[in-house]
Amino acid sequence: MSVAGIFRTLLMFGLMLSVLGYPACAQESYPNMRPARPKNPKAFPLAQQALAAFKSGDYATCIQLVKRAIAMDSGNKEYFMLLALAQAESGNVTEADVNFRSAINLDSNWVQCRNNYAVFLKKQGKLDAAKNQLSACFHIKPDYADPYFHMGEIKQMQGDLDGAIEDYQTAVNLKPQMADAQQALGLAMYERTQSGRPGEMAEAVDKLEQAVKYSPNNPLIHYHLAVIYCSDGRLDQAEKEYRIALSLDPQFAACHYEFGRLRYYRGDLDRCLIEMKAAAGISPAVTEQKKQPAIDIAKLRLYISTADELKGRYPEAIDAMKEVASMQKNNAVALKHIKDLEKVARANAKKRSKLTYDPEQIQNLINEGLAQTENGNTEQARSTFQRILSIDPQSFEATQNIGFLTEAAGDLNGAMTQYRKASEMLPDFDGAYYNMGYLLEKLGLPADAGMMYQKFHEIAGSYPYDPKHIVSLQQEDARERAKREEFKKRGY
Repeated sequence: MSVAGIFRTLLMFGLMLSVLGYPACAQESYPNMRPARPKNPKAFPLAQQALAAFKSGDYATCIQLVKRAIAMDSGNKEYFMLLALAQAESGNVTEADVNFRSAINLDSNWVQCRNNYAVFLKKQGKLDAAKNQLSACFHIKPDYADPYFHMGEIKQMQGDLDGAIEDYQTAVNLKPQMADAQQALGLAMYERTQSGRPGEMAEAVDKLEQAVKYSPNNPLIHYHLAVIYCSDGRLDQAEKEYRIALSLDPQFAACHYEFGRLRYYRGDLDRCLIEMKAAAGISPAVTEQKKQPAIDIAKLRLYISTADELKGRYPEAIDAMKEVASMQKNNAVALKHIKDLEKVARANAKKRSKLTYDPEQIQNLINEGLAQTENGNTEQARSTFQRILSIDPQSFEATQNIGFLTEAAGDLNGAMTQYRKASEMLPDFDGAYYNMGYLLEKLGLPADAGMMYQKFHEIAGSYPYDPKHIVSLQQEDARERAKREEFKKRGY
């Protein structure tokens, strides 16, 4: 079975990437609490120390100090909310619930506390009780944005996507600079477009772009925006956002993974491997701690195996495919492919012994050219890749990278010439055809792009991103051909 064939078959066995892979809700954060000056002045320094301990994450110390402050001033609502927040963070949910109620009993119109209590209840899975607290906030202070945002989260959790979008939109209207709400609104709109219900991709993109504007240093927002750009066929913009996200957080595993996928479908095997291996080196505990999207290690290993196989690095491809097989319940296809790879590896070992050049030297030069490209030394990079071709005229990687450099310089036709040469060297590499389809779109040749994407589909079996814009290209081509046929029939 061909490389693309095994890749397609394995993906059909449950390894297809979910479209987004993002948590349904943005990370919650509590408003800062500044204790009011108490009736007992001795309580105030304790409360200040407790607040500082809370902000530093020392919840045990916070609880101890704020309890002493409450003993001196039991009528201060701020202290009870601080105690409840610290107990919630430390996992003492029973006492936290009691103290949230105590704070609200002291001031039933305190919307910030009701909002925090609702967030607490949502985390406990008590969604109806949380909604009751948020509804009370709406009545007390209709222009307070936070409760609408959290109500939207709950409705989205309950499957009411339209209701969630309405509440997110209200939060954004009340507080446009609320980046979490802008992000949640954009993602919810995008989800609605994927479910086939009314919704515009452009609106989803606009909300994520607004979220980036108000929170430019949030890597998660850049990541989500990049994912949606990919679905909208805007791969250059997506790459830019992935790079920004990784510059803000180099330990963002899902971002490395998605960036690696993007580079694969741009025909770039080496950068795919670089990003996939970077993702593999990040502990899942780090991802969980940051509340970032998780990645499927089996999918990641499959990309690594496929890229190594296409590069002719069969021992590495075999090792990665063995890991894929170990993670699958139904691994017959993977096991068979491992045997096929082992046969090819033995035959390739004989061929390598007859080579007039050192493959390791070629790979070192490829790495050098990639580093030069990343550092902006494009002419040096071009020279390095040309040097590779003087040693091995059939180097796919060198030819493809010269295409990338030519495209970056604005010579799209010249880039296409290089990409066509490269695809002839690896005719089974589906990503090379997807890459050419994308370039044909940039050249303003939608009909040609649609046909190239179709060629990709014939090899891969499915599209890696939302195919709506690709289908649109193909439909436009079909309409144009039908129009020409009709004109011909009428003798025009």
